[in-house]
Amino acid sequence: MWLLTYVGALFNGLTLLLMAVVSMFTLPVVYVKHQAQVDQYLGLVRTHINTVVAKIQAKIPGAKRHAE
Repeated sequence: MWLLTYVGALFNGLTLLLMAVVSMFTLPVVYVKHQAQVDQYLGLVRTHINTVVAKIQAKIPGAKRHAE
């Protein structure tokens, strides 16, 4: 919510809607053209996130750990 207040200060609702519509038609085309590179970086991000989550869960007593 805190972040949305700053986004709302920069853009009004119509601008955000226009950006969402343009992204809806642009991002799939970009993904298809650069699928290998995007998948590689998404894999790196997913690995990093899983590592951070595992470290946090290890420090919290009683936290559920998911096998991935």
